[in-house]
Amino acid sequence: MFLCFCGGQGGHHDHHDHHHHFGLRINCPSPSPVVVLLLGEKLSGKSSAGNAILGKQAFHKKTTRSSKENGTIFGKQVTVVDTPGWLSHGTTPDRVSQELSRGLTLCQPEPHVILLVLPITTTFGQVEWNSMEVQLRLLQTPIWQRALVLFTHGDKLGSLSIQEHIRQQGRTLHWLLERCGNRYQTMTNWSRDSQAQVTELFEKIQRMMLANERPKEVQYMMYTKLREYVSTKEERRWQERQEEIEMERMHDVHDGRQSSSGWLNQPRGLMDFKPVLGLILLGRRKSGKSSAGNVILDREEFQTDTKTTRCSVAHGTVSGWPVTVVDTPGWSLFGLANPGQVKREISQSLSLCPVRSRVAFLLAIPVDSFGEKDRRAVETYLSVLQGNVWRSTVVVFTYGEELRGKTVEKHIEGTGKPLQWVMDQCGQRHCVFRNNARDKSEVTQLLETVTAL
Repeated sequence: MFLCFCGGQGGHHDHHDHHHHFGLRINCPSPSPVVVLLLGEKLSGKSSAGNAILGKQAFHKKTTRSSKENGTIFGKQVTVVDTPGWLSHGTTPDRVSQELSRGLTLCQPEPHVILLVLPITTTFGQVEWNSMEVQLRLLQTPIWQRALVLFTHGDKLGSLSIQEHIRQQGRTLHWLLERCGNRYQTMTNWSRDSQAQVTELFEKIQRMMLANERPKEVQYMMYTKLREYVSTKEERRWQERQEEIEMERMHDVHDGRQSSSGWLNQPRGLMDFKPVLGLILLGRRKSGKSSAGNVILDREEFQTDTKTTRCSVAHGTVSGWPVTVVDTPGWSLFGLANPGQVKREISQSLSLCPVRSRVAFLLAIPVDSFGEKDRRAVETYLSVLQGNVWRSTVVVFTYGEELRGKTVEKHIEGTGKPLQWVMDQCGQRHCVFRNNARDKSEVTQLLETVTAL
């Protein structure tokens, strides 16, 4: 269906539509209204952004309840749902989380676009991401393929470009933008620029909606191809830079200036370029996956006292490497986990790592008995990841204190053929984590194994 966002059907123009003169033409996948859901922390400027989008005073500040308003933009019906903001520094009241869930139900049948509203005036760091992730997880709806970051208070940028602002913000914001497919828009709210910004926003929404209409298999294939293309390009850039540094080093040695200039004084950014390591935790229930994630990040990031039912993401810097860790739900040999849901979550885990990351699968196996039933489950659940997953898999033996002085090699040998089969599949790559001891050398050994993949 072809729709023109420059007026109504049959060439009739709505002169009350404040956006009509931009002449944006849009192919909309569906005749139903475009549904926009606004999410963000308190005082982020969600309501003002909603007003700018609809071109009227539809929402009031200090939002305490979710509400929806309809409008006509470029001749197309649009529904905007505003929600109360969560707290990044402090505990978000339960009623706010309930209102967010109610806001989702107002998006009938579902939102076409989720605008994650971030004010230009604040830093988006780990604390802000943690607060956002808690609320997004409570919504229990697919977020990322229809998410777009909306930067508010754009007039506060001054002479700074939005790209420079993003660059200065740091890794947490970069990671969030990666998750949103690098879709973002700046909004200066009630200003002369707002109409042009709404036009740009809806052009981006159009492209996203059309991409989301593609069959899931095509989307996955395109994502995989993009990952391969970008990581190959990054790898080539890294190798070229290493060759340059090596040449400079040789030149300086021959000049007898080995320590006075050249490679020893290279800017740190060039010497220390490191791709993000994407570490995906896999294993059966109670295998110690979440604890292993906490040991890697050196903080209590993943809950270990509750059952993991959905993928959870955290990131940090470990031994100088930027790291994204994805915890996945564990499978069960006794029917205590829904096999379909576990497989779905595992299959989506790869898309939770930034496109440029070097991904490794960490298979958590407790130092315990490991029989044929365990082996079959490992084979079944890892097969959903497609491709040669074993080539990127490292076995992490959890509860390593149970070895009681025995070497892990002796343990593997004594446990029998099912475990030996797993070790053969992953090229014998393994490390041991002792849950009680925060031994940094265990994590260092793991990273050395992963970076050698």
